[in-house]
Amino acid sequence: MKEKEKIIIDSAIKFFAQKGFSSTSVQEIASDCGISKGAFYLYFKSKESLLYKILQYYYDELINIFEEISLKSIPAREKYMDQLTFMFSHALKHKEFIIMQSKEQAIPLNSSIKDLLLRMQSEMQNYHLKGLHAIYGEEKKKYLLDLLIIQEGLVHSFLKIVILESSNVSTKDISNYLLKRLDSIISDMDANNEPPLISNDFIKYIIKKPKINFLEDSHQQIINAVNSILSKVEHLSTKQEIEVTMEVLMTEIDADKPRIPIIKGMLSNLNNYEILREEQQTIANFYHIAL
Repeated sequence: MKEKEKIIIDSAIKFFAQKGFSSTSVQEIASDCGISKGAFYLYFKSKESLLYKILQYYYDELINIFEEISLKSIPAREKYMDQLTFMFSHALKHKEFIIMQSKEQAIPLNSSIKDLLLRMQSEMQNYHLKGLHAIYGEEKKKYLLDLLIIQEGLVHSFLKIVILESSNVSTKDISNYLLKRLDSIISDMDANNEPPLISNDFIKYIIKKPKINFLEDSHQQIINAVNSILSKVEHLSTKQEIEVTMEVLMTEIDADKPRIPIIKGMLSNLNNYEILREEQQTIANFYHIAL
């Protein structure tokens, strides 16, 4: 990640946690970072794109530690408990941002963010299944989906305590307690030779994997063209006017139903700039606009 991207992300996290996503403007974030609004779009095409990057940033931080723990030469139970403990500690570290997400109903769920959240959920479920399988072994495999569902409910309940309540219980104690409850559940099911409620045939319905890849958006060639334009006009006297044009253009491109006449009008503002001809044509071609 570029240093400037990290600065913008840190600023956005601060504002989103304090004011909420909807109440925070791109201009506020840009001003806080000491950059122009146009320069913001060199790094992120929209506020929604920035939110996507923040979610990905948090998730990558979590998964990287999970992977580090999985490589340790320690017993399976200790390994999984370390992962659970870090998961709770990670949530506690970022609780202001998580509270903002849970309270604010206006957070955008465009296709890219939905797919990212789905990937996060799917991969975390796989981590939990792998951890549970390592602890309880192949002979108890038939109970793992039941155990996963029960565990998810317990984890969510404990996360609320960690995030919303001022509890003196440590994250390690919570993880240990949770695992002991799972021990009791699976021992009881096994002792009574109880058939699993959810068989492994249903795994594809429980762990839902996304159907597409996780590119941040499907207009990358346009984003690249806009970024190129902004970088080329950095030292022009008309820089501010072009930045405004790009801002309007990006707002329209990001809309559910982009209005072609407006996009065409913004592109026409670039007609007198030969150095921008290639980028102008790239965007026009994407929307089948005749220049």
